[in-house]
Amino acid sequence: MLGKKKHFTVFWYSPKEGYFKKIHLRWQLVFWALVVFVVGVGAGVGGVLWYQSRMRRELCYAVERAESLKKEIILLENQKREQEERLQALNQKAQNILQELSALRELDQKVRTLLEKDLQSRFNKIGINLSLAGASPEIYVPLDRFMEMGFPLFVVGAGGPLFMEFPSATLPVLPRVVDPTFAQRSRMLDDTLSWMQAEILARQHSFEEILQVIQRKEELLNLVPMRWPTWGRISSNFGWRKDPFTGLRAWHTGVDIAAPLGRNVVSTAEGKVVFAGWNGNYGKCVIVRHQFGYETVYGHLSQILVRVGDQVKKNQIIGKVGSTGRSTGPHLHYEVRRYGKVINPWPYLP
Repeated sequence: MLGKKKHFTVFWYSPKEGYFKKIHLRWQLVFWALVVFVVGVGAGVGGVLWYQSRMRRELCYAVERAESLKKEIILLENQKREQEERLQALNQKAQNILQELSALRELDQKVRTLLEKDLQSRFNKIGINLSLAGASPEIYVPLDRFMEMGFPLFVVGAGGPLFMEFPSATLPVLPRVVDPTFAQRSRMLDDTLSWMQAEILARQHSFEEILQVIQRKEELLNLVPMRWPTWGRISSNFGWRKDPFTGLRAWHTGVDIAAPLGRNVVSTAEGKVVFAGWNGNYGKCVIVRHQFGYETVYGHLSQILVRVGDQVKKNQIIGKVGSTGRSTGPHLHYEVRRYGKVINPWPYLP
């Protein structure tokens, strides 16, 4: 009930006790109580609305992030598939190259073996060493290690909690799209390619070395008297023989090659003409000086086609078969000397 001007009067009846109570409330107190109540209710309602709005925003953000992660997962899966396909292609290519390198190494050894035999048959017997035994290159690559391509793979461990701004906002569990072994496999493949590059360089060096030896061989074949000076029948060998004039046992310093009068006589190696003219029992004679201390003598010529001081090539015609000097008929007396000493020409005749 409304009291006088300055306060309210409120009557309270208690039915259990059977009496009335009267309470006086001032206007100011009632007013401020209503103000506090209204402000509190408004603040509570506003807080609830703000929290709901914020949760809606976070939920929208979480949904958008989940969609973005889904797109990233699809992209990563595509990249992983492409990487796997490329890695498999590179592994196959490396396998093919390893097989080719293995065949190339075998070819290298075969070429060296054949060349070694040829060099021994041609040069070792005359004191010139072109051996490849000490020139075989080091085997840089243990090819057997890579032929199976069984690379050991080690999974690199990692972990830790995933930081989320709102732990209550749960996102779906994402599948693993990054292969933890890919980096290790890539490094192993890089190592294999590096080994193969080293092996290729080794084979290249080996074949270059073989080519150098072959070139030296061809040069030596031109510098050392290693061919027939003319074509014909051997009428007298090097060494002891029965002298055709006296019938007595005598030492023959060369090889006599019977041939028709006028047949070409060629130099058996490159060299310099140091004698061209009449030389006693040799008749018309040419002497050519070669490298490594060699000299070749061509006797009983019918015609001389070079002069002293001429530089002659291998296979160059230097005279004609004749029967001048101490001779019983047309033939060529061919003689090989080394450092002034007469030697057997047979090792030099192919």
